[in-house]
Amino acid sequence: PAGRGPTGKAVQTQEIQVTQNAFNDPDFEPWHQYANKYEFNSAAAIPIVHGNRVYGVIGVYSERTDAFAKEEREVIGQLGEVIGHAIAALDRKRALMSDEVIELNLRIPKLLESRDVSVTTDGTVTIKRTIPLDDDEYLMYGTAAADAMDMIHAIGERYPDWGPVRTIDETDGEVRFEQQLSRPPVASIVAEQGGHFEEGRIEDGEYSVTVHLPPGADIRRIIADIREIYPSVESISQQQVTRESSSPRQTLSLLTEKLTERQRAALEAGYHGGFFEWPRDRSGEEVAASLGVSASTFHQHVRKAEKKLLDVIFTE
Repeated sequence: PAGRGPTGKAVQTQEIQVTQNAFNDPDFEPWHQYANKYEFNSAAAIPIVHGNRVYGVIGVYSERTDAFAKEEREVIGQLGEVIGHAIAALDRKRALMSDEVIELNLRIPKLLESRDVSVTTDGTVTIKRTIPLDDDEYLMYGTAAADAMDMIHAIGERYPDWGPVRTIDETDGEVRFEQQLSRPPVASIVAEQGGHFEEGRIEDGEYSVTVHLPPGADIRRIIADIREIYPSVESISQQQVTRESSSPRQTLSLLTEKLTERQRAALEAGYHGGFFEWPRDRSGEEVAASLGVSASTFHQHVRKAEKKLLDVIFTE
């Protein structure tokens, strides 16, 4: 916390810090001996960040004075985001593949408790899948009793991270829906710790959710971060779970290990969005619009993903 050098500031601000003349910057004085030894005159400290999590800092040095001007800074500044995203993706894959996970059950007793929102909380909503996209965007798929859809729309009015809702189909009074989420507190905070959303349920205005995290995840920080958005959140249970090697999740993990994140997102969005039903509940163009890509890109991702999965089944 007391660090005033470029690395300390990079950790605290989560932004790149540049020293263009090491010997004229008083904050860099403790490192003059290293600047002399390794003959550099300027430095950049690039935080490796994903969401609000800082994994570390990359130090880049130059013998030039006044290096790392605006153009250079924009290029190398992307390193921290790219590497942070890659580490987070590996953590999520580790959580999917691991035999041991931490299962955390959370509850938000009154999700819609607000003087600004007046809506019935009758009915039940089941959240079956949350799919991460680029730039902290997510797609959520769930089912709800027809009389509970007003509650879904009210949550979107109460919390700006719950975006537009699209109905996929309605059968026997049950609605299957898709909802756009923008950096939702539970899903994004859990993802920053390398975990993933398992299932959720909203009933009588109470939101209960189960997430899986890799061993060593900072549970206290997760709950504290979620509490900033949902002050009433409670931790109901926390336990280490051992999966059976033949479980469906383990099989899914082995298959999806070969897919890129975009291929996996396209395949999951297509599956949960009704693209693979016959007749189709939604067209490829509609699923592509939800993913924010062109129809041709969506079909390309799906075909490549299908080919990789079939290779696993038939050749391995």
